[in-house]
Amino acid sequence: MGLSAWWQRLTGSGEVLEKASAVPARLPDRTGFEYGIGPSGLTEWNQGIGAGSGTDRRSALNQLYDAYLACPWAWACVNAIARTITAGGLVMEWDPEEDTEQEQPPKPAEVRALERMLGYCNPSESIIKILRGVIADLLVFGDAYLEVVWVGRQPVALYSLDCPSMHPETDEHGQVTRYVQVTELGQRATFEPREVIHISLDSPRSSIFGVSPTQAALLPITAWLYASATSKELFKKGNPPTLHVDMPASASVADMNRWQSQFMVRNVGSRNIGAPVMTKGGGKVQELNSSRTVDYLKFLDQKRDEIIACYGVPPAKAGIIESGNLGGGTGEEQDKTFMVNTCGPLAELVLEALNWHLGRLGFGVDGWTLRFKDVDLRDSKKIEEIRDMRLKNGAWTLNRYRGDINELPVDGGDQAVLVDRSHLVRWQDMERMSDASIAAAAAPAVSAGVVVPGVELEPEPEPAPVPPHLAPFAGQPPETPGPDDAPDDDTDEPPAESHRARFRARLAEALRTLPGGVDERHDRAA
Repeated sequence: MGLSAWWQRLTGSGEVLEKASAVPARLPDRTGFEYGIGPSGLTEWNQGIGAGSGTDRRSALNQLYDAYLACPWAWACVNAIARTITAGGLVMEWDPEEDTEQEQPPKPAEVRALERMLGYCNPSESIIKILRGVIADLLVFGDAYLEVVWVGRQPVALYSLDCPSMHPETDEHGQVTRYVQVTELGQRATFEPREVIHISLDSPRSSIFGVSPTQAALLPITAWLYASATSKELFKKGNPPTLHVDMPASASVADMNRWQSQFMVRNVGSRNIGAPVMTKGGGKVQELNSSRTVDYLKFLDQKRDEIIACYGVPPAKAGIIESGNLGGGTGEEQDKTFMVNTCGPLAELVLEALNWHLGRLGFGVDGWTLRFKDVDLRDSKKIEEIRDMRLKNGAWTLNRYRGDINELPVDGGDQAVLVDRSHLVRWQDMERMSDASIAAAAAPAVSAGVVVPGVELEPEPEPAPVPPHLAPFAGQPPETPGPDDAPDDDTDEPPAESHRARFRARLAEALRTLPGGVDERHDRAA
């Protein structure tokens, strides 16, 4: 069976393997040099690490591996980061160009082929297991290697590689020419540059090898291991006190050694806790200092905090629960800090390498990217409060809310509403509600005669006209009758002057009836 037929049978795909990949044109040679690389470059026997210190790269990496295994806090931090990044799995997502609104198209053939390869990387490892190993290698060694198996111009399998046994060979400028793997058992394998995905962490001196958090935390890890070993021996002996024994002057060296041997058997050890120290012949025993167990525990906690700080892991993520921890923040704040400062940058390094080597160079994928699926780490009560807030401020409709909690839609649930305390308004009625609110708020000012911008006043109704014969009572001058205003003969209404005369006559009559007679008041009225 040919390779093409084998691949088609394995993946169930009839796509052509020999599809041209997006391999860029060869770049010009660089001029600068990398740190730690001599004129002969890196070779299988000279990796340029630890030159002059008597420590080769393999020994240095094995030391980091031993520290990672021996220190539980290093183990906890590395696993917390690796498991958090890969918790949601690896997914393929449509990633259009910026500032473009495009509908997601169907997955092309090259995307489906890449997904099938990631779904079956090799017979013994899954993609999640491989990526967890990659992240762990980065955190422990600073570098990680993946083997890519090619058939023609397309990758068909992915394997993890042991970091301490990998040796990149480069020229004097740091350009990789090939990779060589030499195991501790003497096994040897060579790889072309395209057959290895090399991922490295940041290096302050521009080296092709990265600097790992384990290497940065090696000093506190070593101190923690020594303190832990001291505490182990201390408690193994039952935490005995430090004594000063004053033997009699007649005691010989043999008597002193015999007493010491008896003391170690009778008083040292967890089974001898509480056994009294007895002497005879004038010997005196005095305790020099009290137990320093609390000091040892404080020292261990201090070194623990330094270790997790080097890894960028909050205490809660490493399993450290301390009440009243100043500066620790809430759980959600620690989650956000952990994701943004620690997991996010590391995940981007891994995804960038996979998208370029597998997606772009291997399958020619364009517009689609591999991404770690996000996992919601928030508290369930907090999530419900955010959903309720979005529903009440109109950001979500009821049907979207119900869809988010896997419930069926309801009639009328596609209209967004605004809930303000006791009021509920549909967003399509928001303009009328706004006008009504403004008018209600401006009503007192308008009533007082204040002009409110945006609020139009209704014109006051014109007063009814005053009849001509009542004009003097309204303070208006009487109208001079014209020739056309002569009263008709058929009307009984007297003219305005006759009304005035009758008013004066009645006023004079009323004044006469008042005490004092007509006197000057009558004259004044006249």
